[in-house]
Amino acid sequence: MEYTQLGRTNIKISKIGIGTWQWGTKSWGYGREYSFNDISDAFNYLYDRGFNFIDTAEMYGGGESERIIGELTKGIRESVIIASKVWPTHLSYKGVLKAFQRSIERLQTDYIDLYYVHWPNPLKRMKSYARAFLELFKSEKIRAIGVSNFSLKKMIKFNELVEGNLMANQVRYSLLYRKAEKNLLPYCIENNITLVAYSSLDQGAITGKYNEKRLPKDIWRRTSPVFTPIVMRRLKPLIDKLGEIAERHGVKRLNVALRYLVKKGAVPLVGIKNRAQAEDLALTFDFKLHENEFKELEEIVSAIKIPKIRAFPSLVKRIIIG
Repeated sequence: MEYTQLGRTNIKISKIGIGTWQWGTKSWGYGREYSFNDISDAFNYLYDRGFNFIDTAEMYGGGESERIIGELTKGIRESVIIASKVWPTHLSYKGVLKAFQRSIERLQTDYIDLYYVHWPNPLKRMKSYARAFLELFKSEKIRAIGVSNFSLKKMIKFNELVEGNLMANQVRYSLLYRKAEKNLLPYCIENNITLVAYSSLDQGAITGKYNEKRLPKDIWRRTSPVFTPIVMRRLKPLIDKLGEIAERHGVKRLNVALRYLVKKGAVPLVGIKNRAQAEDLALTFDFKLHENEFKELEEIVSAIKIPKIRAFPSLVKRIIIG
């Protein structure tokens, strides 16, 4: 396992974290396609291999994700770094404190290692909820303060309000979504703020599982601008190159994609639901990208254009017909 510091703290986190958006969420198939036992088996496999960073939020599965983590971390709480988030509608001084209390009850703990603002809310006063985060930090109920989906400008402002104690920003970042590389990632690296990357595998688009004729069926990806025949055709050179590099190292495409993000300086999150996915994920630390392989990926992804939104006729067709 490889570890990195969380921001400017003395907290060591695995360079890849376990994402749990799907845990307890029925629309992702929980209770039908996979169970608590599947998740438990996957988590224990990764924990035994040194994965210690696990990410959740109060809204994941309506709180069920946090409850599952509470069960899984009984007896090992001190060796697991748990991150959770407060939902935008709760962003007030009292709202944050109440949300935090509900989260620690579900997590069966008395502290949270990294506590995020899940999304900025323009209708809420940043000064008010920043005060709550700073109070939680100074009372040692949270070990580190984070934000999620914050622009560079908003992140800097929030950091000032929490007296320079911001340690992480979690944003969408992947081979296909590289907006963070323009300003946010360089600033974070220079100022020792950890950039945590969600949707790091583009919801499976780059793993070779899907193509222009075989598209995912769930509602989350039906509405994605990535999962259209035209975009999947554009991704073929990247998918082929990932496969070529993966075969050379005896791993899988997802491991190569994650290695790219780690080399860039991010900490990717990966959602896992079963033991097979956990075994695949663990392969990421069995190799490192060669410099020429990294440059080849850079060249290919720089040429790929992803629309910001899905074309309306295509969207309607995907939702109604599938």
